Amino acid sequence: MEGEIISSENVRPSSPTPLHLQIYKFSTLDQIAPSMLVPVVLYYPNTEKPSHPDLSTSHLLKRSLSLILTRFYPLAGRISVDCQYIDCNDYGVPFSVAKINGRKLSDLLRNPDQQYPRLLLPCDMKWEAESPPDSTVAMIRITYFDCGGISISAVFCHKLVDAVTIEQFLNSWAATTRRSGQPVCPNYISQSIFPFKEEIPRQSVPISALLKTGKPVVKRYVFDGSAISSLKAKIVDVQSPTRVEAVSALIWKCFMAASLANNKFVSLLTHAVNLRRKANPPFPSDCFGNFLGLAMAFSANDTGKNLGYLVTKIRDAVRKIDEDLVNRLLGDEGFLGYRENLQRTSEVSENADLLTISSWCGFGWYSADFGWGKPMWLTKCNVGSDSETRFLHDVLLLDTRNGDGIEAWVILDEKYMSVFDNVEELRELASCDPSPLDIMAAIRCV
Repeated sequence: MEGEIISSENVRPSSPTPLHLQIYKFSTLDQIAPSMLVPVVLYYPNTEKPSHPDLSTSHLLKRSLSLILTRFYPLAGRISVDCQYIDCNDYGVPFSVAKINGRKLSDLLRNPDQQYPRLLLPCDMKWEAESPPDSTVAMIRITYFDCGGISISAVFCHKLVDAVTIEQFLNSWAATTRRSGQPVCPNYISQSIFPFKEEIPRQSVPISALLKTGKPVVKRYVFDGSAISSLKAKIVDVQSPTRVEAVSALIWKCFMAASLANNKFVSLLTHAVNLRRKANPPFPSDCFGNFLGLAMAFSANDTGKNLGYLVTKIRDAVRKIDEDLVNRLLGDEGFLGYRENLQRTSEVSENADLLTISSWCGFGWYSADFGWGKPMWLTKCNVGSDSETRFLHDVLLLDTRNGDGIEAWVILDEKYMSVFDNVEELRELASCDPSPLDIMAAIRCV
């Protein structure tokens, strides 16, 4: 499948950024965030509504993007030469429009290949030791398909934003496009509560030390509502496990089997935690930037461990990311301790298998209505490759469209995946790479 690029330009904020806001200093949490790109692709079917997009819709999207960038102004900037701040001189967000000729959106979604979302992105995805100076921090591409389907893809620099900020930006852009509601005005308090620290090197945590070299394989496991209920029923020795805890525990157990098969005997699971909710009082939900803590759980690779044991391990690790930790982070000593903890993670990972899990469940991704309805599906691009490359063993948890299930996007080395994918307990509860069209059968033409 090949796409034709119709246009490409930089979309700038509709109003100049005031002089006193043109230097956006990284917070300490931005400083320790990995230098990686975070992609999101939203898919919209042809709903046959009068408001459904056509090729002229890209002009409307550009205008609304220009308006919303006055609020999310750092996204229109560039990383400074010394990589310590965003130069907010309104350079603009690269915005491209593409057309997939001879293919319907349904052609792609009927038998989804986890490689294809990369074809819809505005840039190549690769790991960087650090974000290069003068690099963009956000990019967008609109792709049109035959029969009226459309995808909106966006790529963001993790050094500047986390998933909460990305979701708020996309929904605010959507609301501005359809001229509905009051767009979010981000809260930029992170620079004051977690101020930039000169003593922290550019790469305070050597992410490169955590990366694997091999051939990554991506698979998507879908747990519907009934599967989640069955999974929870297996966890009898833990009170009220959440669906995220239950799925995370099962995935960890399957990863242990793969790890043992590759002669690793200890595993380290990390879970990203939203610090906005952990402060007392909580930080505003619309805080811009990175507000992530890292919960870490260790275990010997014992596939005989029951799921309740693993849920408890995960729950205890997450509970340590609490109000006291946030308060310690506000001071120099606390932050140094947190950094040392992250450093130990990279050291331990040399002897233990690392599996990172992030949950985007409970977010408002499926509320991003630009005026022609809500998205039918959401994906985050993978790093699958037929050749050797550097990557993390990584899992992303997403809500299913109806909200009661979970899609788990799993990236593992091919040797690990061959074991992981054949764990009977996983196969009994999850569907592997099902078509999103199965839940959209009522739509005649996408």
